[in-house]
Amino acid sequence: MTTNCADRRQMSFAEIALDPGWAATVPPRPAVDAPDLAPNVRAQAREFEAAVVALGIGRPNTGRTYRKALECVAKQAHRHLGRPLADMAELFEEKLIAAVAADDRPFDLSTPRLSRYTKRQQRVVLGAYLRAIGVPGLTYEQGRELLKRGFRRASQRRGYRYVIGAGRPEQRDSYRPSPEDVVRFLAAASRWRQFFAGPCLAAAAALTLWHGLRPVSVLAVDGRDFRWRRDALFLVAKEKAVSGKRERREIELRPPVVAFLARYVAAHNSYMASRGSSEVIGIGVAGPFFRGLRGGPWLYDALRGAYARCCRRAHVQPFTPQGLRRLYASGMAAVLSLAEAAIAGGWKNVGVFERHYARSLRKWQPELPAVRPAVRLEGGPLAIAASGVRVEEAVRDGRHAAPA
Repeated sequence: MTTNCADRRQMSFAEIALDPGWAATVPPRPAVDAPDLAPNVRAQAREFEAAVVALGIGRPNTGRTYRKALECVAKQAHRHLGRPLADMAELFEEKLIAAVAADDRPFDLSTPRLSRYTKRQQRVVLGAYLRAIGVPGLTYEQGRELLKRGFRRASQRRGYRYVIGAGRPEQRDSYRPSPEDVVRFLAAASRWRQFFAGPCLAAAAALTLWHGLRPVSVLAVDGRDFRWRRDALFLVAKEKAVSGKRERREIELRPPVVAFLARYVAAHNSYMASRGSSEVIGIGVAGPFFRGLRGGPWLYDALRGAYARCCRRAHVQPFTPQGLRRLYASGMAAVLSLAEAAIAGGWKNVGVFERHYARSLRKWQPELPAVRPAVRLEGGPLAIAASGVRVEEAVRDGRHAAPA
């Protein structure tokens, strides 16, 4: 009788033991090669995550990111001390801070080096720990000064600035999708019938496309941040905390955005009612506005994953939420002065806007005549920022549907 492939693959332990080669096989190394943390230090990291959320320093996804970064710093300190940390307070020593800041060896063996952004994030996380938990015998001002001295020892002086020396330069994703691809993307999101995942993604993308909101601002939206005023819906958006810039600004939402938000609210509440849950979202309803399928607040990783899956469904080149923000910025800079465009999009200053966004105008302006006849423009400069398409009509009529 002939033995099939499945039977040939099945070997008993006795057959394996007779083969001398199995004992010489070296198991693959784990993807993460890092020292373990002491239970006390792990408990302090969890306490730090909870304090970040409780004190309003960040949202739950920010607290989770801060906790992971703090654990990474503690593991790096283990390398330099030659022993595990017994307490997080041991981190706040100038020489140890400098050694950790200059150490760009990663724990993920598939990554060549940590990025400079990661090194800067370490300073932010240690500063947040001082603010949220504190170190015995050290005031907040003393701790900040200690961090500054430690990181400066690991930095290089360039003019009036100190530039972190360790780590690889961060690689920014500068891709900006075309208006046609965005229409296909929103059409695919509207047809996505996985409970309320599609309407949720479309509403989040609409806030970035028509108003240039950062992903962190979209995820931080609370139902109480909306308010109706004279038949217009306003949103108080929480901006990225940057020195010298407003942290909150109020914007009047455009009608297409209101339509996407209404579809998402209806889909979410209908799904929750079908499950027998009383949990609802809406204008003026307390709690996170954008939520996952399990009811918790939508996290950044889930947002990025939803963008990637929807781009595959729409058969367009994958782009991130920042790609939509660049599209918005390019459209605004095409019709407004740089100062006005920077204010409209909530950028810190004209310099940041011009360095990272207005440069794409060189490619954007020649495309405008070719795009303009194919779409309806309305509402002034914001229409160009949003490709000018009345997306709610294009999605409903199926004129820009993605290919099957």
